[in-house]
Amino acid sequence: MKERVRYKKRYAFLGAVAGYFIALLASTILPTFIMLAIPLLTAAIGFIFAEKKEQQFSGLTVPEPDQTITSPEAGSEQREPESTYSSEIREYLQIIKEIVVNENEKRNLDDEISEKTTNLCSKIDTLLPYIEALGSAQTKHDIKMLVMKDLNSVINPFLRLSVENKLNNRRKLLDGLRDINIKLKVISASIEQHDIYELERKLNLITEKYNAKEIY
Repeated sequence: MKERVRYKKRYAFLGAVAGYFIALLASTILPTFIMLAIPLLTAAIGFIFAEKKEQQFSGLTVPEPDQTITSPEAGSEQREPESTYSSEIREYLQIIKEIVVNENEKRNLDDEISEKTTNLCSKIDTLLPYIEALGSAQTKHDIKMLVMKDLNSVINPFLRLSVENKLNNRRKLLDGLRDINIKLKVISASIEQHDIYELERKLNLITEKYNAKEIY
């Protein structure tokens, strides 16, 4: 805004100066009141000229520079978004853990059952990235059923039991948690076996690539 006012004043001043010199040159032939009016007239002409110039320039659209700055380190710090599969299972695991901890605090669930259940949830959570990398549809299905069906189906009914029935069925619940843990060990072993296979395959490729006879 200040630049616009300065711009208009500049042209008005130049017009007034030009009018002053014109009035001096024509002082011998023009009446005094006309000579005084010439600088005012030329100043007004300069102001109008400045207005037209401003309108011409304002009609031009200057594209704004892209203000999005991408840090060279941003790409390396960005992580791949978690898959729907993993996020769904993690959400379910979190709910189970919260229920178990809450019921343990209320003394509706003993420490051993609470500890074994939360440990299973943590173990499954740790295995999820490796299960994704394994790419086995069957393994992913087994884990999903284990969390959403098996683990959930033994915890919730047990919590609804009376104190006496909880004591009578406590060992059965612990046996069920043990069986789930055994299944997790089988899955962990299959993941490890896959890693061993991939390691041997890549080492063989490296050997073939760098252990070839040198040609002189």
